[in-house]
Amino acid sequence: MAPAALQPFLSLLNNKPVKLLIAGGILIVSTEIAYELVLWWRKATKPKPKSCEVFFINRRKLVEPLPTPQDFLYEHINRIISYIDRAEKSICLAMYIFTMREICEAVIRAKRERSVVVRVVTCESMVANEGSFLRDLIAEDIKVQYKYKSEYLMHHKFCLLDTDWYCANCLIAYHTAEYGEPTKNMQHTLFDKAVMSDRAALLQRFGSSCVRCNPAERNKQDKRQRKQSNNPLPKHGLILAGSSNWTFPGLTTHWDTITVASLPELIDPFAAEFQRMWYELNDPLGLTHTREPLYKRRCGADF
Repeated sequence: MAPAALQPFLSLLNNKPVKLLIAGGILIVSTEIAYELVLWWRKATKPKPKSCEVFFINRRKLVEPLPTPQDFLYEHINRIISYIDRAEKSICLAMYIFTMREICEAVIRAKRERSVVVRVVTCESMVANEGSFLRDLIAEDIKVQYKYKSEYLMHHKFCLLDTDWYCANCLIAYHTAEYGEPTKNMQHTLFDKAVMSDRAALLQRFGSSCVRCNPAERNKQDKRQRKQSNNPLPKHGLILAGSSNWTFPGLTTHWDTITVASLPELIDPFAAEFQRMWYELNDPLGLTHTREPLYKRRCGADF
């Protein structure tokens, strides 16, 4: 027989409305637990994305159901666009030839809709290319830089998405660790000369603090990025690099490659090199330097 002190409580439990209330509470808690278990199971069974993949331009993956002929042809183009559409922080593009309208639209969309910071480095020899979409990027107030009357080609073909932007101190530290301290007996690039004798110019260009040396800023940035996107890029960003120019044949039929990686040991050298180019190839490209695109003259249509 229950103690007298418990009798009021037991009487309350025998009350029908109370029983219904308890049963409802148990049902709600059970449902919540089941939902969390389902989410955990989906996450546990979901295959982890590869940290590095290599794609050959004139090869295609056979999938079921079979893609449409256009999707089959545009496989690599659509892959690049899908990565750009996930960028939330920055796009740093070093491209020799850039004539793909669909990719240009994705870059502009990133700036317009998500306020992504876009920086582009190109080669002087391609500035007057009539098929280039650089003019359209410039019209969107996207910074495009090159080197006027350069003796050498800017022949890179890579794109960094949501990667760290070094401050001057971190940039100098990285280059010094990788290549050594510049000396007077070495042949210098403009960047090396600045490291030796004009660090104030590097500080003016890149600042004195970044997420690399300021953990609080990184935490703030990571929280902001998680809030903005349901499908963010990997934590350290992404590098797309290879032999392909961003042209239609370069992304559909040529004997070319694209490597996509989220490995910091691959991303960091490209990120530091892009900033070295940003410092050295520092002539801003304006609309007056580029030709009216051939496609506009033919069609008479605005982009």
